[in-house]
Amino acid sequence: MASLIQIVEERNAFQAQLVAHEDAAKAESARIRAEIVALQTLLNNAQAGLDADKIETARAVLNVRGTYAKAGEDRASVIQDAINWLATGKCSAYQGLDTVSFGTKSYDRWHGQRCDCSPGCGPRHGSIIFQVGLKDRERELSADEREAAIYYLINLERAQTAASDAQAVAA
Repeated sequence: MASLIQIVEERNAFQAQLVAHEDAAKAESARIRAEIVALQTLLNNAQAGLDADKIETARAVLNVRGTYAKAGEDRASVIQDAINWLATGKCSAYQGLDTVSFGTKSYDRWHGQRCDCSPGCGPRHGSIIFQVGLKDRERELSADEREAAIYYLINLERAQTAASDAQAVAA
């Protein structure tokens, strides 16, 4: 018969092996789910008549936080100013996307109040619920990138719905 010390050591080794196995399985499951979501998103985009290449290009240069459908009252002005800035370098906002991110916040009884913030900053009151900004404010966007970003913003609600529906498939 094995000594008690050997039994405890062997049990602990198997417990560690089980934890490592379960962690690896979780990581692999997450990787596979991400692949399913990516492919389902492409299918959903195709079904919705969206250009997946333009959306991918736009996502590489734009940082969009939050869901347009839940962005509140001033969400349309966020999109319109971002589109105008991308097309012309000008917009009705005080500063452009090269300086701030355009967004909306939830505060008190006002859901979706316009709130433009500098990088790393937020509103004094409330919290950001939707935001559009550039991933790299130092780099000038090419004409193709600007075109793709405008396309994405015009179709943002449909693209987000396609992505959300894809998440549900992999769940």
